[in-house]
Amino acid sequence: MKTSDAAPSPRFLRSDSEEDTLRLGARLGEVLRPGDILCLQGELGTGKTVLVRGLARSRGYRGPVTSPSFTIIQLYPEASVCHVDAYRLDGAGDLLDAGIEEYTDDWLCAVEWADRVRGALPVNALLVSLRYGVSDDERIVLIEAEGDWDGRLAGLPGEPDDG
Repeated sequence: MKTSDAAPSPRFLRSDSEEDTLRLGARLGEVLRPGDILCLQGELGTGKTVLVRGLARSRGYRGPVTSPSFTIIQLYPEASVCHVDAYRLDGAGDLLDAGIEEYTDDWLCAVEWADRVRGALPVNALLVSLRYGVSDDERIVLIEAEGDWDGRLAGLPGEPDDG
């Protein structure tokens, strides 16, 4: 099997509702696997936690999924998902102190506000940026991969940006 060091082209898509964002999270849950890092970026209320909820549900978790704003790390063992909220952290050192390294090999780690702690995360990551669209419910989503994803993202929705 041939692998490439080139990351796939970024993908843009639109979410018109919370249900669309849940479905995107579920689709990511089918593509991602333990050891992968999902870096989530976006303003408050753009749907980062909703996306993680869809991801965790697609992997068998049925309990509540809320942003771990105060606990920093929330585990969903049934789904092998580690959910991190880095909003209150002052940098990569704080995330390392919180114990993220215990989970990066065997869990799928979804990190909200990942831009605040990027130095503590492995290079091979999937970046999902969410921003407000024109209507109240619309979100514009950018999906970018860093590192070698070996074709795993080919089935994701969205229009590739071939530059």
